[in-house]
Amino acid sequence: MIAPSIPRSLVSAGSGSRLAARAAATLRRAVEGAPWLRVLGLGLFVALASGLAGCGHKIGDACTGSADCDPSGGSRTCDLSQPGGYCIVEGCDARSCPSDSVCMRFFPEQPLLDPTKACDPAAVCTAPMSGTCCDVDEKCLPDVKNPGQAACVRNSLEKRACVESCGGDGDCRGGYVCRASGTCGTLALILDSSTTPKFCAPIPTAANGALSLCPH
Repeated sequence: MIAPSIPRSLVSAGSGSRLAARAAATLRRAVEGAPWLRVLGLGLFVALASGLAGCGHKIGDACTGSADCDPSGGSRTCDLSQPGGYCIVEGCDARSCPSDSVCMRFFPEQPLLDPTKACDPAAVCTAPMSGTCCDVDEKCLPDVKNPGQAACVRNSLEKRACVESCGGDGDCRGGYVCRASGTCGTLALILDSSTTPKFCAPIPTAANGALSLCPH
């Protein structure tokens, strides 16, 4: 790139000539350095755009694949069994979920309808007891189809996932409702057992199989 010339009228003898020469050199360096500045600026813009794109969706957002939830190939995955997809983190514990989500333990609901596995969720159990306390490898869960009743379900059947926390239906996206843990075959895995977290879950329909047992 050719630097613009300085008018001869600005160049005078003696110190004036030296001052003009220094000014010309400074101008030339600035102009010649401009392309580097433009390249640097473009690089910073691309890096920023890539960083924003890499953020992915938060827990509970719609998705069509795990890359939507976590472009970097991290822990967030897309649960396509939920309407519109649902970004989750599988295999969570009480401390591992993001601040806007909660770790839920999901159990199949069909065993809750088995009257031979009845239990009392309010009982303080130290050993298995028919009709009251479950075996050591089981959990006592409320029966959503028969309020006031509960049944034992094997721990090995559970699936854990970070799901979106909520305070009411308005916190969830369309097609989802805010449901309390401890219903529909769920238990919250949290440090403070005195609280009852809520999470965004699909609105129950007959097409959802076991979810049709869950009341709105």
